[in-house]
Amino acid sequence: MNEDQRREMNPPSFKRLFSFFLLMTLSASIFASETVKVQLRWLHQFQFAGYYIALEKGYYAEQGLNVELIAGGPHALKPIDDVLSGKVDYAITGSGVVIDRMEGKPVVALAAIMQTSPIVWITLKSSHIRSPHDMAGRKLLIMPPPESAELLTMLESEGIRTEKLNIRNTSYRIEDLIDGKADAYDGYISNEPYYLKQKGVDYNIINPRDYGINFYSDVLITSEQKVENNPEQVTRFTNATLQGWEYALKHIDETVQLIHQKYAPQKTLNHLQFEAQTLKKLIMPELVQIGHMNPGRWQFIADSYRQLNMTAADSDLDGFLFKEHQKTDYTLALKIALSSAILLLIAGLVIFKFHRLSLELKKTNHQLEELTVIDQLTQVKNRRGLLEKSAYVLSQARRNGSPCSFLMLDIDNFKRINDNYGHPAGDAALINLAKIISTNRRKHDIVARLGGEEFAILLVDTNLDEAESIAQQILKDIQNSVIQCPNSRTEFSITASIGIALAEGELETFWHKADQALYHAKSSGRNQISIA
Repeated sequence: MNEDQRREMNPPSFKRLFSFFLLMTLSASIFASETVKVQLRWLHQFQFAGYYIALEKGYYAEQGLNVELIAGGPHALKPIDDVLSGKVDYAITGSGVVIDRMEGKPVVALAAIMQTSPIVWITLKSSHIRSPHDMAGRKLLIMPPPESAELLTMLESEGIRTEKLNIRNTSYRIEDLIDGKADAYDGYISNEPYYLKQKGVDYNIINPRDYGINFYSDVLITSEQKVENNPEQVTRFTNATLQGWEYALKHIDETVQLIHQKYAPQKTLNHLQFEAQTLKKLIMPELVQIGHMNPGRWQFIADSYRQLNMTAADSDLDGFLFKEHQKTDYTLALKIALSSAILLLIAGLVIFKFHRLSLELKKTNHQLEELTVIDQLTQVKNRRGLLEKSAYVLSQARRNGSPCSFLMLDIDNFKRINDNYGHPAGDAALINLAKIISTNRRKHDIVARLGGEEFAILLVDTNLDEAESIAQQILKDIQNSVIQCPNSRTEFSITASIGIALAEGELETFWHKADQALYHAKSSGRNQISIA
């Protein structure tokens, strides 16, 4: 009998049986179901698509979570109190949650689903209310704070004292606006406008973003107690939720069908589609990682609320933003220890390795957070920095009636530089280009590297003719520059192509126009300018 035959006849080894037993024990411990309650901000609609998908696709179940989604509405407008009282484990609220944190409530923000808020004032065109200054003496229906924080902040920022306004708690009926029972209505840009269009009612939108109030919205929150007692559940729930949002926004038609069939049959498919497309622009999944929260932007929001007398508390946000693995959970190890000392030893080794990996990931994430708005190679803003800064700049320009232009610039044949001279030479070209662009910028212009060899410039108070003149000067400076390869005497030069669009309407719209103009400039021979 040869060796192979002997092996085939032998029963499974103790080692393999032990390994199988260990895996089964670990699996049972790791995937033990935990019941979790989530308070939604409003009634079922696309606004909570990521949560539905995470539930229906099994993302929560994969994390050992049995999630109950509780519909919101007029009866559920105290999400922070519900979380802190333990009535629910998680909730969704607005940026006004930072006020509660400043005033000492132990609430923690996990993710900001919307990079800019959908909450707006809605008025009828027949009322001639087109700005906050037209609201004096008018009847305003508004959600109770903190749900309406952005709208109140906009009024305060315009020097309009809210105590002098006729502000009443909302009736939650857009019909009151149509029937003349109210002059301005606190609504969602993704919801009520569709209803008004279907009714043939002409309306105005007064958006806080146009007045420099560009805050996060639909913020996922929990309590400090939850973070302290079960940080790993918080991490698993948050990650599964963001996974759900990523799927929902990539498969909008499928998600709309699901919501219509199972959660919001009272809304038509067209209404849900309108909501989906509108909210996608506010979530900005193509430009920003879903759920991203910038500490600096939160500090700006907190400072804004304080400066506008929304709170008198200090704007200290230490502990407000959730950081993974704030506290190590040894429950799993203890359970294994009770089962077997041997399993404890092995599980301890496994946990140690994963814990070390998590610490390394935490360190990396911290470093990435520090680099969140600056491109480290060129020292200009990165894509995220451009987005966060441009929102305020554009809103100010629109208030002042000033034109802005958007330039997208790309180094021609950049791959050849790397192939012929090496990647250090390519880096030198990028640094040189960033310096040229920065030299041609004015004080309020924004320069950013979008990635690779692509840059963008937001020109403030600049029409298309002026933008073209600036672009021509940039091309001239590029053509006159000579770049030296690092660690050698070799020199080379570059050219670039530029696409220009007027920065009007939504950011995604003029960004796309400038990108198309850039493509036209390149396809027409490069080293030239194209205007959308």
